[in-house]
Order: sequence, then structure tokens, then C-alpha cells
Amino acid sequence: GSLLAGVRLLRLWRAAMRALDDVRGSVRESGETLSRGVRSLTIRLCDPSSIEKTIEGSTIKITPELRAKAEMDATAAASTALRWLVKNGLNQPCAEATGACVSTLLGVVDVVRPVILEPVLPDLINALLMAMSGLEPAALNYLQVRTAGQESNGGTGGGAYDQLERLRLQMVQSGPIATALNKCLDMMGSVQLECQKGVIPHLDSAIRTGAGFATRAAAADAVSSLCNTCPNAFKFPGQSSTNPTVRLLRALYFASERERGVGARDKMAHALGNLAALSPGPSVRALALRACERYNGATGNNDDPAARRAAAAALRALACRSTSQFSDGGSNDVWCRRVLPIAFLGQKDDDAKVASLWKEVWDEGGSAANTSSRRLHGGDSFGVLLQEKLLPYLVRASVEALDDVAWSRRVIGCAALIELANINVLAPAPRSIDNASSSSDVQRARRRAQASSVALTACVKLIIKSRIWAGKKDVVNACVNIASKWAAIRATDAEAYGWENPTMTCPWAPLVVDPDDNLDDLFSNDQWFKAQHTASEGTTYILDASKDALDPRKDEEESGGESKLNLEDCDTLLGDESPSPVIEEDTNGDSSKEQESNYLTYSGLCRALLHQGIPITSRSHVSSEEALPYRAAALQGLSDLLASFNAEDEVGSHQLKTLYTIIAPTLIRVVDTEKHFQLEEESKKEAPLIVAKSVNCLAAAMWKGFGTRGKSNDANKIEAVPDLVKMLSLTGGDKQPAWTVRESSLLASASLVGKCDLQPLRKHETVSTLLSCTAFALKDRKFWKVRYAGLKLLHNFVSRVGTTKEGSAAFSIAGATADKHADLERQLVLEALLPHKEKILKLARTSLADSEATVTKLGTDICAAIAWWP
Repeated sequence: GSLLAGVRLLRLWRAAMRALDDVRGSVRESGETLSRGVRSLTIRLCDPSSIEKTIEGSTIKITPELRAKAEMDATAAASTALRWLVKNGLNQPCAEATGACVSTLLGVVDVVRPVILEPVLPDLINALLMAMSGLEPAALNYLQVRTAGQESNGGTGGGAYDQLERLRLQMVQSGPIATALNKCLDMMGSVQLECQKGVIPHLDSAIRTGAGFATRAAAADAVSSLCNTCPNAFKFPGQSSTNPTVRLLRALYFASERERGVGARDKMAHALGNLAALSPGPSVRALALRACERYNGATGNNDDPAARRAAAAALRALACRSTSQFSDGGSNDVWCRRVLPIAFLGQKDDDAKVASLWKEVWDEGGSAANTSSRRLHGGDSFGVLLQEKLLPYLVRASVEALDDVAWSRRVIGCAALIELANINVLAPAPRSIDNASSSSDVQRARRRAQASSVALTACVKLIIKSRIWAGKKDVVNACVNIASKWAAIRATDAEAYGWENPTMTCPWAPLVVDPDDNLDDLFSNDQWFKAQHTASEGTTYILDASKDALDPRKDEEESGGESKLNLEDCDTLLGDESPSPVIEEDTNGDSSKEQESNYLTYSGLCRALLHQGIPITSRSHVSSEEALPYRAAALQGLSDLLASFNAEDEVGSHQLKTLYTIIAPTLIRVVDTEKHFQLEEESKKEAPLIVAKSVNCLAAAMWKGFGTRGKSNDANKIEAVPDLVKMLSLTGGDKQPAWTVRESSLLASASLVGKCDLQPLRKHETVSTLLSCTAFALKDRKFWKVRYAGLKLLHNFVSRVGTTKEGSAAFSIAGATADKHADLERQLVLEALLPHKEKILKLARTSLADSEATVTKLGTDICAAIAWWP
């Protein structure tokens, strides 16, 4: 009886569908009447409670046998009707016929019980997902494709494309198909586990073969819902492609990468994060590794913003929604050695959206990895920054970025190294007050020194290469930032390097200041400068760092319309987790085998920066005008490196004096535009920017007591204070049109006044020249920095006398203080300046009416300092 009734019901449905699709209006009207009747009949047959409504008011009593028979009849009717509606009803060519089938399907789903719907539930969910896009009006798809073609970004982010996509998703999610799908998903919690697991392959199929983004977005929402209501449905044995959960995980990632709209991509990433918490750990780690590789590869000529954004969004979903995965990095410790270093670099991405996603990965994933049971460097890590715990891996990732062919990746690697230096991680480790070092302190110092050595070596080798590219100045900045942290450490300070043999130079010392080193060495014993490593070719390569990206969606846009995503290669590319080439951290100091006696010298680094800023020959690779920003960055780096040098001890003082003898002639040839020194070698006229940076370098290379060896008529004339003062006054005088050069010359004179020996400074000609420079600077009403530099020169001169009443009174009582030499020096400076007191006071008072507050403040300080003079 049930079989015959089912056949008759299907015949009625076929007749109603043919009538609705007839060409004659009267037949279609009759078909509508028939379809309404068949719909009511089908819903009543599938409703097990309809028997109660039928016998209501009669004397018939509902027995358990009668109720069981009604359940069996409803199950048979639902199985027959739903299978036909899912397979044939939703695919009718006539819109009216499809509408009738959808209405019937909603009515059946609304009245049946989960146990009745259970046999057909997986197929029903798959059919509803496929119908999401199939029943959507084609005009919406056409409109969105045309909108994407009109936008400059191809509809890949923002604008009308994403707005229209959000509207389409809202329409689909509020439609009848979505209502039926949600009811089916709500039933999943009360059906058998086998039925729940049967839905997973259908979700994977919907994502892989869905022709529209509405289907894929609905499938992603279904995955997120089932992860919360039926987590056991995703528990399958195995970790390979035969595991439906693993296949679904891979399909979600690749779909998120290939989706054009933001809304659909976000849904994919959301579902990916929820599913990852229930997936096997090795599969999740393999996906994370491939996501990192895709991010690194989507730069340069292969620039693909969508791939970078998808990789960052996927890892952000893993970090935020499956935090438990970060507690187990596997045998290769994938999270700490690969993912988090890439996230640290990703925070410097040019795309602000991608950078924000990577920041969340670093914050959330780093916190989970930091608090996990597995400690990176033992349990004694309280108060240590996460950047320091991951330092070997962060530096390795940065060095890999520096070695990349994509310039944008090199700039990101430089930014990461600069940040590590700024937070004092690529710097000497702090020491305890009692100078007692434990084993953990030694290991910490060694880890910092080794990482700094690797970073500095990579930067220097990239700097001395002949090719110039946009962003290479960032390499100089990174190198100088790291080197400045280690410039104060001496080679004999083995504890700062974590080196336990103070009688030998540490092989992993980042930067060695040793006056016994050969000044022709860049790295120890390499004779780099003696071999004259300069570029022989005269061509300079200056290119724009932002390359024209090849849009992978161009063909798709031109073809028009939506199509299913090509996910055939996702299972091949995202295979099982395999050992990645992870370099183990050297915790025992065995790296001396590779780095033995190959440390970077301070003098060699300074000379290398000087050669980059001021080329030796006109055919050098940095002699082109287009390389001017890079040359200026190299000279600024040299100035900063010299300024950070500690010349207070005997070793530092001797090193700086020797270094000045080497670099000063080159700098003076550039600065001495009026040929005051009349050096033998001539140099071409440089740009004002290079002249200003050279003046800064010259000032930074001076030391306390400068000028004791210099005389105008001997070999040390480059240290003659009167000649230097005269040269700087001419360079920044009235014939100099560039205000930056005037400012630099005045600041260099101020530095010279503060550091030079007393004897040459007391000369009347020198004092008059310096005061004339200040007076000329204060006449510049356009650039306040020039006026400030002139007052800075005057302030440094006055400061050598002393600024307190007690200090001035001490001059009249010989031996009143412990430091008689200092008192005598102040007295002699005062005697040299007293004849010019009125002029100094006049200059200081003139600046009190200046419009710039910093200039006024400095003038006030000068007036206060000379108020105690006799």
C-alpha cells in the first residue's frame, strides 16, 4: 500500500510540474490549483500528528498501534516526497514550478520530526546548499560582475562590489531556502552520529563544486554552526586526504583565498578557525606552514594581495578560534619557529588590513604559545619578552626576508630588525647589580649576541653589494641600529657575549672594537678595503619598489559570471605535515666552528658606510644622482654610529682617533667647498644634502680633547681647530644657499667648541670667527633651525665657562675646588670671552623676541649663564 501511494503521489507532482510549464495560460492556471492541492496533500501525509486532527471529535481512540502506524506512514511519505523534491523539484526549468517545490519542501521540513527526516537529512542539506545560488536571480550576478569591471581594483576590496555582495548575502540568508537549511541544521543535534558524519562530505562538496558564492558562504556558515552543536561529527580517523574533516579544512582555506568578495572570505575564515579546533593537529600545522609559504611567495613579481590577505586571515582565525592548537607545535615546533616569526614580520606589511590581521596572530598566538606547558628556553623565563624568547627564529625569518628577491620583503625584514633593536632585544643583555651571572644569564647573553651577529652580517653583506634598489636605505638603518647597541662593548668583555673564554675574541661577537685590528678589514682578516671591492660597472639600478601586480582574477572577470572555484590542487599542495627545514638554535655556543675569527669590525663598518655615501670613483655604483637618498642614509648611519661610540676609555679614544685619520680627509674634501684645506686630491662638487650629511659625520667623529695633535703646517692639519672653524664658517657662510648645510655647519662648530682642546679655542681669531657665525645665523628669519644652531654654538661656548654663581666665584680663588685643572680651564675660557661679552649678550637678547619657543629658551639660558660674569 505505501509503495503504491508513493508512486501515485509522484505522478501527481509530475503532472503538476508539466501543467505549470505549459505554454497555454488556462493549463498553467489549472496547474497552479493542482500544485496547491498536491502541496497540502504532501504536507499532511508527512505530518505524523495529522491523525489526531483527522479523528478529532470522533469516538475513535488513538492507540499506540495506530500512532506507530501513523509514524510509519509519515516516514514513508516524507522519504518519497523529499527525495523527489530534492532531486527533481528544485531543478525545474519553470520558476513557478520551482517555487511550488520550495514551498512544499519548507512545509514538510516544518512539520516532520528529526527521526523521520534523518534518512534523507544529508542529501537534503546538500540540495538546499546548492539551491542557494541556483535560485538566485541572474540579474544580481550580472550587476555585480559589471560593477567589478568598473572598479579600479577589480572588485577585490571595498567599494560597490563588496556592498552589493553583502546585499546579496542578506537576501539569500533571509530567503526561504536559508530558513529550511537552518531548520535542518537545528535538527542535527538530535539525530544519530552516523547521520551527522554523513553531512560533512556534502559540505566539502558544496564548497568545492558550488557555482556561486552564496552556496559557499552558506556552507561555511553550516560548518561554523555544526562545530558548535555537533563537534563529534568531525571526529574521523586518520590525518590524510581520506579524512573528510581534513579535506573540508583544506577546501575552506583555498576557497577563502580565491573568493573575490570580503563577506564570503570572512565567512570562510570564520569557519576555518572553528573547524581547526576539531581537526587533527598535524593537518592544522601543515595548513599553517603552507599559509606562511603562500604569504612569503605572494610578493614581488608574484604580488597577490588576495593571497596575502587570505593567508593572514586564515592564521588569524587559527590563533583566535583554535588557540588550543598553539599549545602543541609538533616535533618541529611549527608555531614558534615558523608561524609567529612570519606574523612578527607580517605586522610591517604595506597593506594595513593585512598588518592588523598579523598583529592579532602575534598577540593571540604568542600569548597561547607563551603560556603553554612547553617552554622555549626552560622554565626560568619570567619577565622575558616574547620577542626575546623567539629571537633566533625572528632573526632567521628577517634574514630570509633580506635574502628574498622581492624588495618589499627586504624592507619588511629591515623593519623587523629595527623594532628588535629599538626594544633592546638585539642588544647586550642586562646584567645583575652584583655582577653574578647564572647559567641562564650566560645563555641569554649568548643568544642575543649570536642573533645580533647573524643580523649584522646579513645587513652588511647586502649593503656592500653593487645593486641599488628602492628601500636599500632601510638596510643601512637596520644595520646602524643594531651596531649602535654593541659599539660600547669591548672585545675583552666576554660576559656581554656569553663567551666563557676571555683570553680569546668571541667568535660570535656582533661588532668588535679592537685598535689592534687591521684597518683594511671589514670582517676580521678579510682585507676587504685593501682589495678595493668597488663596482666596476657604471650602471646603477634604481627601480620602484611597488611592482605592477598580476591580478589572478583578470581572466575570471573578463569571462563574466560566477563559476565554481578550482580547488583541484588544494589536497596536493596541502599535504600531510612534513618536516620543514627548521634550523636548531645553538645553545651550546658551537657556532664558533662556522664563525671562527670572522667577526665584523667597527672600523670596517664605518669605512663601508663612508664608501657607500661618498663613492671612491665616479664610476661607482652609488655615484648616480638617483642614488642620492641612499647615499644620504649611509652618511646619516655613519654619523649615528660614530655618535653612539664610547670614546671615554683608552681603547675607544685610540680607535676613534685612528678612525678619524682615515675618514676625515674624504669628508673634508666634500665639505671644503671653498678649498680652504687645499688637499692634494680633488673631488667633484656634491649635492647640498651630501655636504650636510658629511658635516654631521665630521662632527660625530670628534672626541673630547680634540685638536691637541693638529697644526696647520703638519701632517695632522685635518685636526687643526682654527682651520676647521674657518672651513665650517665658509661652508655655512653667506655663499651657501642650502639652509641644511648652514645648519649642519653651525651644529658641527658647536660640537667642535664643546669637545676641542682649550689652547686653539682661546685664540682671538677663532673666537671672532665663531661669534660671526652666530651673528650671521641669527639674521636668517626664514629657517628657525638655522637660528637655533647658531645659538647652540654660542651656548656651547658659554657652557665651557660654567653656568652657576659658585662656578664663576671659584675662578677668583686658586685651588678652591678639587679639580684645579677644570677650574683653570674655565678661567682661561672666561678671559678669552670677556672682551666679547657685550656682543654675546646682544646676540642672546636679540633671540628673546624670536617667534620660535626653542630659540627663545636657548637665548634665555645663555643670558642666565653670563649673568654671573664680571
